[in-house]
Amino acid sequence: MHKPDYREWMKQPLIWTERIRSRALVWTPGAKWFINDPLGPLPHAHDDASEIIYIAAGQMDIQVGETKQRVGPGDLLFMPPDRYHNYWHVGDETVCLYVLVVPNHKYTRWRYKDFKPGAFEGHAPMENVFSGKPLPSDERINCMVRELAPATATEVSVEDKREKMIYLLDGRVRVEIERMSGVMQPNDYQHIPATHCHRLINDGPAPARYVEYLCFDPTAPAVILPGDERLAKE
Repeated sequence: MHKPDYREWMKQPLIWTERIRSRALVWTPGAKWFINDPLGPLPHAHDDASEIIYIAAGQMDIQVGETKQRVGPGDLLFMPPDRYHNYWHVGDETVCLYVLVVPNHKYTRWRYKDFKPGAFEGHAPMENVFSGKPLPSDERINCMVRELAPATATEVSVEDKREKMIYLLDGRVRVEIERMSGVMQPNDYQHIPATHCHRLINDGPAPARYVEYLCFDPTAPAVILPGDERLAKE
């Protein structure tokens, strides 16, 4: 597992669409909250939205519903919709946390009070991405670890209704999205919008492993594809 340089890692972009919200957060020892989170220390819930927390470095205690869990490097925590959650820094190491929320509807992004019934019940399923076991998922976020051998590539694919996030765990890959391409290093993430043709190429000397997040908003209308202009007019 590669430990990121948090100063470089936190420069990765905030991904913000109506379907997903995703970013790299950092909590240094002695700080009261994530140092690059403009919201500040506000425990909250997300109405009708699922959330993934992945720990790239450091340790935290995270409360989801009625349960507080210790998470560390490689752990992926899945938060069901509407569940209250809060965070605490643990130890003397900087925490690098990747977060993904689906969907990201304008008027239901955060709830700080008047929580829904059941917000303080249940727990968050968790699994380490390096364990080889299936990762927790639901209809909004489907998570899976994939491996790509050296000098191989994935098939060119496109999702008509789902957006995709790729998080590289180790190795090196080149990602091609339509006419754009770029190299991903460990702990980089990449957003792939719906209807965009894409593939991954392992042009490095070692196998590459990455987490693929398929993100689906069950309330969103179907995406109109280029060949469907007639249907859009009707």
